[in-house]
Amino acid sequence: MTVADNAVDRPLVDLVIDAIDADNDLSDEAKYFVLAALEGPTALQELLDGISTPHVPEPSGSQLVEEPVGAFLTSITVAGFRGIGPKAALELHPAPGITIVSGRNGSGKSSFAEALEFAITGSSYRWENKAKLWADTWRNLHQGDPCEVRVGLTIEGSEPTVVGVDWTSDAALKGCSTWTQVGKQKRSNGTDALGWKSAVELHRPILSYDEIGGLFDATPSTLHDALAKLLGLDEITDAEKRLVAVLKEIKGPRQRAAESLRQLKTSLSDASDDRAKTAADLVKKRVADLDAVLALATGANASASPALIGLKRLTALSAPTQQRVDEVVAELRAAAADTADSADEALSAVEQRNDLLDAALRLHSETGTIECPVCATGTLDDAWAEHSRAQLAEQSQKLAAYKHSRRRLDQAQRAAVELGNGIADATAVEGVDLPSLSEYRKSVAVVREQPSSSSGVADHLATTIPAVIESAEALRTEATEAAAQREDTWAPIAGRLAAWATLESAAREADEAVKNVDTAKKWIASHAKQLRDQRLAPIAEQARDIWAELRQESNVDIGAINLVGHNTSRRVVMTGSVDGVESEALSVMSQGELHALALALFIPRATTPNSPFRFIVLDDPIQAMDPAKIDGFIKVLSTLAKTRQVIVFSHDDRLATAIRQLAVDARLVEVMREPGSNISVSETQNQATRYFNDVRALVLDENVPEDVKRRVAPGLFRLALESAAQQVFYAKQHRAGESRMVTEKRWSAVHKTRNKIALAVHQDSERDLSQWLGFRTERFPTLHIANAGTHNGSDRPITWEVVNDLKKMVDGILAE
Repeated sequence: MTVADNAVDRPLVDLVIDAIDADNDLSDEAKYFVLAALEGPTALQELLDGISTPHVPEPSGSQLVEEPVGAFLTSITVAGFRGIGPKAALELHPAPGITIVSGRNGSGKSSFAEALEFAITGSSYRWENKAKLWADTWRNLHQGDPCEVRVGLTIEGSEPTVVGVDWTSDAALKGCSTWTQVGKQKRSNGTDALGWKSAVELHRPILSYDEIGGLFDATPSTLHDALAKLLGLDEITDAEKRLVAVLKEIKGPRQRAAESLRQLKTSLSDASDDRAKTAADLVKKRVADLDAVLALATGANASASPALIGLKRLTALSAPTQQRVDEVVAELRAAAADTADSADEALSAVEQRNDLLDAALRLHSETGTIECPVCATGTLDDAWAEHSRAQLAEQSQKLAAYKHSRRRLDQAQRAAVELGNGIADATAVEGVDLPSLSEYRKSVAVVREQPSSSSGVADHLATTIPAVIESAEALRTEATEAAAQREDTWAPIAGRLAAWATLESAAREADEAVKNVDTAKKWIASHAKQLRDQRLAPIAEQARDIWAELRQESNVDIGAINLVGHNTSRRVVMTGSVDGVESEALSVMSQGELHALALALFIPRATTPNSPFRFIVLDDPIQAMDPAKIDGFIKVLSTLAKTRQVIVFSHDDRLATAIRQLAVDARLVEVMREPGSNISVSETQNQATRYFNDVRALVLDENVPEDVKRRVAPGLFRLALESAAQQVFYAKQHRAGESRMVTEKRWSAVHKTRNKIALAVHQDSERDLSQWLGFRTERFPTLHIANAGTHNGSDRPITWEVVNDLKKMVDGILAE
């Protein structure tokens, strides 16, 4: 068990946790969003939805992590996958050292590399951006069933291990089953048992040509992201991208509410309805009262529009009907006709006389016959009493009739007054033009100017109220139309007002999340440089050391390497100099230099001490390199091979040739493809030995005539001798520290086989070679055959003895 405290090997989330724990100004909610963004889109969405909060690991300072097991590759066995049909195996030495796997394009060489990459990482960089093509072509066309990959591993402190990937006959690429088996134990699903889950990203051990080239062929932001991924820094870039995307999404409600409000304010400013002013006053507040807004929009607030209230009052304006007017006028006229102008005086005399007679009668009733107490001449006797009672009854009847007519007249007059007074007043509505309002008011005023006499009142009402009735009807119609027009005009505004209230409500619900996500995004953006620099510093230092080897003849020197910017302004800034003049290095580098730089950046990540991968795999890394850089590349490989198993797949024979010429200890393997996607793997022979075997095959072939053998053999002899000489010369030059460019120039300047051998033996093409040739008896005759023209052919038969002499002379040159 070891404490995870190394800046290169610690998971990036550990560094982030340390940083956010130290930031007391960052709210807990924002911290959760930072962690969720690092964890992935699912965790971020679940946090937004309130389903769950992200898992917070223990503080990295005290967290103990199990050191992943180290592993070497023992074999890669493939069947039915990519360019490999029947099962083919690439056997590897599970120890530090260099293995060069060569093969022409289409030989199946890269299929081994892709199979290894898929088994270890679950994907292929070469194909991940070509999903359709990858999905259509990953299974071998000649024999796609069985389809499987087996990666053999030696695990430090454990038994031999196999990582397997299997596909059924109808499975899709991602429909595979991956498993791990340690020794004879039961298989476990996936590769988690190896402890490689985070290590695959942190110490990616496989680099393809497409990944190298892809670093520098795209836009600055693409280069930035690719380099970040290559260096294991893409987690923070991805987290920032996730927060940016989520922020854009959750800002939607606020943006929609803001746009709705903008349109609403325009509508309100153009509206004349007094409710629009009320609405404008409500929505201009920093925090609008949404309940009041909705009440206004739905009409629940009845007092919101005085004008509309006034119009509705006018639509219900009451006025007497013509029938009622006729009834009141007729009654008033009839009542007036029954009552005379002197009715009051007559009524008074009658009442006094009646009162006197009534008193006399009561006196007579009490005293009997007596003299009249008033006149003293009459006698109040029974006859008088009877006569007086009859007269009193008649007068009482007349008096009662008179009183009745007076009450009728009073009622008729009150009805006339009420008829006039009962006509409703009409109030003007501010901002609304009602043409009939003035006429109505005038008509009402005329009606209320009633004369004093009953007959005059009747005539007055009969002639003036019809105008009131007519103008009232007109006023009600105008008010109704004005109210309807206002409602029609207000309805769409009310709809927009209600819609905005709904959007604003949703926006307020999202505002808190927007605030926290925005804070998290800004925090990551502000800390990204620090985190990247912390992550990149040791890698950049090692990359400069490796570049010093790879650059060879390059006049570009690199300094600081920085990933800068965010969002759409992401780019890589690499300081450096060209022939001592300061410049941004990337802008002046050739394609070969860029590829070499990509390797310089990749290798430190793949070979950190805590990486569980004791192997590093490079697929076609030298395509764009010139010979000088190939030499530097081989030096780098030699250094790596002291502690790492280095496997290089290459279709370029220059690498294998350079390995031989520089006398580098390496295993050379060749992959060949036969019909039907049959793949064969074999150790590569020395080039000179290969030419010797060609001569040997020529001699063994009994179907080749002797004269043809004599014509063909000299050329093969010459190729074998010159190949051996070149290999020896290049190796001596390399050990002497001479540049490859100078070496190639010296070699190319020599044309004769004898002089090339002298260059290999004595490092001088003009040096006399006679002594060396005479040291062994076979050398002069063998050189003689090599110098024979292809047209004239050899003057000696090409026998087994001659072929053996060639083998001895080749071995002699290689022994120098």
